[in-house]
Amino acid sequence: MARRKGRSSETVRTLLRDHDRDHPAAAVFPDATTKLGEEDRLEIYRLVRQGTSVDLLARRFGRSRNSIYRIATETRGEILLEQPIEFMDSDEFSEPGAEEWILCEPPENPKARLTKSPPGLPAYLAALYQLPILTREQEQYHFRKMNFLRWQAVDVRATLLGGRCTGRDGRSAMDQVETLLEESQAVKNFLIRSNLRLVVSIAKKHLRPGMNFFEMVSDGNLSLIRAIEKFDYTRGNKFSTYATWAVMRNFARSVPREHRQQDRFRTGHDELFLGRSEERSNPFLEQRHQLQHRVVINEILEHLDPREREVITRRYGLTEGSEPQTLEQVGRRFGVTKERIRQLESRALKKLQRVASTESLEIPGLE
Repeated sequence: MARRKGRSSETVRTLLRDHDRDHPAAAVFPDATTKLGEEDRLEIYRLVRQGTSVDLLARRFGRSRNSIYRIATETRGEILLEQPIEFMDSDEFSEPGAEEWILCEPPENPKARLTKSPPGLPAYLAALYQLPILTREQEQYHFRKMNFLRWQAVDVRATLLGGRCTGRDGRSAMDQVETLLEESQAVKNFLIRSNLRLVVSIAKKHLRPGMNFFEMVSDGNLSLIRAIEKFDYTRGNKFSTYATWAVMRNFARSVPREHRQQDRFRTGHDELFLGRSEERSNPFLEQRHQLQHRVVINEILEHLDPREREVITRRYGLTEGSEPQTLEQVGRRFGVTKERIRQLESRALKKLQRVASTESLEIPGLE
């Protein structure tokens, strides 16, 4: 620059320094001594994880490439250290050779057989019956593995205390912690999928006229997830028994409350799932209507576009291998606000009703 302008290097340096001092917002070399706020540090971490160019971030935040890498690494470590990791502890985790036998191949069930799904279930729920029921030994294996992986994650994470997040060893430890937590989550998801049919079965028994079957399954799924987190496998009990009581207790509280409030808060969407009042007193007609409802719902879900169908299935936890998600979680998946997801969900439900009307699908109870 000095040669191009015909000035000395010191003159150019002085001019740039004076310019940056008088015009900080348009500084050529922003003051890197100014400490970045928490929001900026989190933004740098998020963008680095998304693959944004480090050179671009360096220019945007007025930092060197090394500073951007350091900030992203430190923030990553802080997030990992603050993340709660809960597990059921066991003395067997610290025994010699524990990793080898706890993380070995799962036990097989030679008597395992697939169960035929009940007729009328949507494809998302019918797919749950493709997984065989777990034996007591298989339950023990997966719960032991899930908790052991979390125990290992906590053990490795302890090496990051005292700000030891930077450097090759720190990055390696963080990689290991994240991998262990991902593997633990995969085991948890498997346990959820393997027991969701239990929720469907209990929900069917507690279903009352005018109640939304999908919402009941979603509510029961949340109880199942909480039960998985709280189950102490070291006692040797069968998880399916524990989960059954947990889901039934939840329905015992929520179903009467929902039954009392449904007339006060009924919306147009709910009419899709209602039977005529004079027929509800007949249990045989009630059972027939419920089956018809499920068949029709399965048919009209296929009329939604992929985005709407994914919103509905994610909100109610109907996709195989997934958990019920909040509006905020679904919003993050699509990169939109939770209010936008609420609008998409409402639009999808209204479309179900319009499709049923225009295509003359028979929906019991819809006048």
